[in-house]
Amino acid sequence: MRKALTALATATLVAGTALTGSADARDRDRSRVDITANQIVDQYNARTARIKADLRLTPEQEKNWDGFESAMRDIAKTNADRQIAMRDARAQEKGPLNFIEMMRREATFLSERSADRKKLADAAQPLYDSLDDQQKRRFAKELVRLGREPGGD
Repeated sequence: MRKALTALATATLVAGTALTGSADARDRDRSRVDITANQIVDQYNARTARIKADLRLTPEQEKNWDGFESAMRDIAKTNADRQIAMRDARAQEKGPLNFIEMMRREATFLSERSADRKKLADAAQPLYDSLDDQQKRRFAKELVRLGREPGGD
């Protein structure tokens, strides 16, 4: 009985491994609908509009909005281009994963993202300074959410 259970468990593991294949192959061959650069930019624009509506800016605060909105548009375009380029690079990859190259790409991505965050912080500063405490909390919450989401900024 024990031998039969062991044989059954082994057969199940072997069959499961054969059916699932490698994670790398699944990730590269996964058929999914990828969003376009324009759709990525539209998502940023919608988020920016939602932030503005949520803040309920006064006419005085409104004067500081344009700099932030412009920075968000620039980051949206840069981020969309970056995402499309990374997706295209992954699609071109053949063979086993090159972890060293992956580390280099990640370092480049993090450097670019860091520069984007600095630009956004610089552009948001005048607006942030003009907000009341409740608006500051809502604005900060949105910026944190923006930074945490994939592709965030």
